[in-house]
Amino acid sequence: MKQRRTHLIISLSLIVLTVGFIWINSALPGQDSSQLSDRVRAILEKIMNFMNFPDGIRAFLLGYVRKVAHAVEYAVIGAELGFLWSGLGRGFQGLWNAWSAVLAISVCDETIQLFAMSRGPQITDVLLDTVSGTVGILIVYLLWIIIKCIRNKGE
Repeated sequence: MKQRRTHLIISLSLIVLTVGFIWINSALPGQDSSQLSDRVRAILEKIMNFMNFPDGIRAFLLGYVRKVAHAVEYAVIGAELGFLWSGLGRGFQGLWNAWSAVLAISVCDETIQLFAMSRGPQITDVLLDTVSGTVGILIVYLLWIIIKCIRNKGE
């Protein structure tokens, strides 16, 4: 019981922090958001130059830094939600709950942008966010299944 409660507290804490990060950035005015993206783009460019990234990958990542950021953020939140529900042992219902939460968070994220100056919602962002979150969920569930199989084989 104590292990389950610890799992719940850790999972929920990570989820709240990640969703807060995503929604705070969505509430930024368009100009502030663009400046932040430009700073991230400059840092990424330095890292990719240092690591000798291929030109095609570098151009794609730098050209779509906002979309890549969305994908990464939602893959993380999907993984966190997958971790939460897989740890609660809910099976398919857990997958459904995690996916529904990713979709709801994504829709709320785009709704927040309705109220931010010089910003607006995009259905393509909801789709990208939900697909990225789904990937995060599935990765965690696959890892969870592999770990369970390894544990059961050792017993």
